[in-house]
Amino acid sequence: MSAAEETDEGWARLLKLLDEREIVLRTTGEKLGYLAPAGAMDEEVTGLVRAHRDRLLTTLTGDGAALSAAPAGVTQWRLRKAHRAAAEPAVWNITHRITLRGPLEPERLAAALTAVTERHESLRTRFLETELGGLQQVLPNTPLDVPVDDLRGLAPAERDAALAAALEAEVARPFDLTAPPLLRARLLRPAAEEWVLLLTIHHIAVDGWSLATVLADLSALYRTGGPLPGEAGRMTDHACWERTVVNRASMAAAADHWAEVLGGASLAADLPTDRPRPEQRSGLGETAEFRVPAAVAEAVGRYAAARSTTASAVVVAAFARLLGSLSGASETLILLSNANRRRPADERVVGLLTSSMPILVPTRSESGFGALVDHAAEAIASALDHSLMPFGLLVEPLRERGVPMPVGYPQVVLAVQSTPPIGLDLPGLTAEIEDIPGHSARADCAFSLTPDADGYLGQVEYDADLFDPGTVRGWLDILVEDLARQLEVPLG
Repeated sequence: MSAAEETDEGWARLLKLLDEREIVLRTTGEKLGYLAPAGAMDEEVTGLVRAHRDRLLTTLTGDGAALSAAPAGVTQWRLRKAHRAAAEPAVWNITHRITLRGPLEPERLAAALTAVTERHESLRTRFLETELGGLQQVLPNTPLDVPVDDLRGLAPAERDAALAAALEAEVARPFDLTAPPLLRARLLRPAAEEWVLLLTIHHIAVDGWSLATVLADLSALYRTGGPLPGEAGRMTDHACWERTVVNRASMAAAADHWAEVLGGASLAADLPTDRPRPEQRSGLGETAEFRVPAAVAEAVGRYAAARSTTASAVVVAAFARLLGSLSGASETLILLSNANRRRPADERVVGLLTSSMPILVPTRSESGFGALVDHAAEAIASALDHSLMPFGLLVEPLRERGVPMPVGYPQVVLAVQSTPPIGLDLPGLTAEIEDIPGHSARADCAFSLTPDADGYLGQVEYDADLFDPGTVRGWLDILVEDLARQLEVPLG
């Protein structure tokens, strides 16, 4: 055997052992590190790592430009696959229109945005498939280009059209996950002291919790010029920790648990559709907003406190009633979003940590609404106890165990936001932030409720292949009216 063949054979053996023993490799600069189960780094593995150190570093850092590298987070890598498979990958864009009034300094804003991408590594990370699996590679920071479009010379109708066109372009333009930054900004100036900042970030780099951190740091960096005190959390650290607890043994145990919980249930939502379900999703969707009035939202809090539970349990019970009334099913499966920030260090991480938990709840009870809330509370508590394993990883293992997971998974997703409120506080300026939905859908229906001063602001992103706007609007009216009735709150 030639020396080259021996080298290739040793490399193949190393890759096999790393996979079998679930050894996690990472780099910081030229330093190669690992996390491994007890006894995994024996003499054979250690010798192979030494022999192939240069090749490991090259594989981990790509072209050598990466400052650090680690496995992609579990949810990040699932999203990367979804991004590549999507007919419209811009579905994963998170775009906000931020209207600023006052004496804004564009260069100062661009510098602050650049400092944000320096502080939070996930915003300058690329994602690649390699022989070592899915990796995230953190690249050096570069100045963020923030183009400025001056619209002051346009007639009002032309100005409005230019704003609308710019917004539509930002929402529809996908990111390349191999070419960060994964944040971009565009500034438009419709009047002397009115500015519109279009801020778009790929979902693989942020979740709702992270977005609040990004905007808070942007505010502080614009005010002070930075740097900010304290270190930001690192997504690479979280991903390495996650890979040590999300392994084959824990996945099998989680699949066994959820097979027992879900095995005898009918899990398809079976919502009445306006058109037959296509064999393959087009990805086209629309978004509708709705409002849960303050009086009803306050009653949700009181009702939850009286039953020693959370607002989420009350909301889940209300959604279960809605879904049951539409489908006729006696129980329903709802995927409930979970912030998934288990460790104190995770609270400082900007990245995609959010996951979803399956909540199987009855849709009606002879004992009344309170019994449904109690069922929901128990299901949420149990799901939280078993939420370490991202449920999306378990779909195929559950099917292998005979659980009838819906072909269109996920079907119904619900987020009751408990993340820090988002806001932008720039000196001498007022800021109005608007979340801009795209024209796409990631599930049959994805509902969200965000508490604010006027109650709950609700959104539903729905599959336009299946549902008409009037149909969805009718559901939302039923939901709010029924929730108010169950809580004995009169609607004006």
